[in-house]
Amino acid sequence: MTSPPFALAYCTQVCLVTLMQAFPNIHRIGLGHQITWLQTVPALFKVGKTQSVLGQLYCQQGEWDKAVGAYLKSLNAFNQAEDTVSVGHVLTHLSIVFAHRQQYRWAYDYAAKAVQQLHLTEDTTGYAAALHTLGMNYFYLKRYRAALKTLEKALALRHDQGDNLGEAITLGCMGRVYDAQGERWYALACYEAALDDYGQYQPQLEGHRYEVIIRIRIARLALNTGHFDLAIAHFEAALLLCQTYDQDLMAEIFADLSTAYDSAQQPAIARRYRQHASRLGLSPVATTHEHLCLKSSSQQLATEGYY
Repeated sequence: MTSPPFALAYCTQVCLVTLMQAFPNIHRIGLGHQITWLQTVPALFKVGKTQSVLGQLYCQQGEWDKAVGAYLKSLNAFNQAEDTVSVGHVLTHLSIVFAHRQQYRWAYDYAAKAVQQLHLTEDTTGYAAALHTLGMNYFYLKRYRAALKTLEKALALRHDQGDNLGEAITLGCMGRVYDAQGERWYALACYEAALDDYGQYQPQLEGHRYEVIIRIRIARLALNTGHFDLAIAHFEAALLLCQTYDQDLMAEIFADLSTAYDSAQQPAIARRYRQHASRLGLSPVATTHEHLCLKSSSQQLATEGYY
């Protein structure tokens, strides 16, 4: 059986305000436990921040189970410290991790809690990130109307904040939603606007990776709508940007270019690109799948804009 001192210490650490409202004389009964709780707050903040950073490092390595464990420890510490904003941030990160694991219902639940947690705080940047994350989880659940509505809220907040990088990222994700709905011209407009806003922020998104991904998405849209010259132009621009650091992505672009040149009735050039793709280990088939370039953790974090 739990001892009364332990129970009192637990209650004062987890829900001190509620406890004091329910029992007005609790400050006389448990003053020592209140002091203990107040003394642990700095330590709780330290634990929360340390575990949160550790979770991010595990994410970069793609170790999702360890990331979840670290974030849950961080969440517990920040909850005990009653740090509303930090709790919201960790909930957002947990949503991202579960989305990586394709556990979209869990991801949605954490994102919804993050939005609720940050809604009435002054942290509009964190609130916009939580909305963005929730919007992407609607997308993963194929709730496209809700996804667009939520991403539009995130876009408006980021615009008001003057966050051009955030706008570019959200616009890129809105393009994915429109594309999934078959509204290709709206998708194309979002992707082009994302490139326009991207500008000087490329160092924060792993060099040119974000631009490469958006250009490939534009090229595939153009290819699917019969605009072969536009598709080839964007594929070749993307190839020039990524050829120094990502052979897997280069192989995909070579395969795409072979398809584009075949469609443009230039078989000799198409054959050359197929050979390049084969040398890099990719079967030379049309790569029109939707989840482009989301194979590794760092790529998806950059692509979807969780920053």
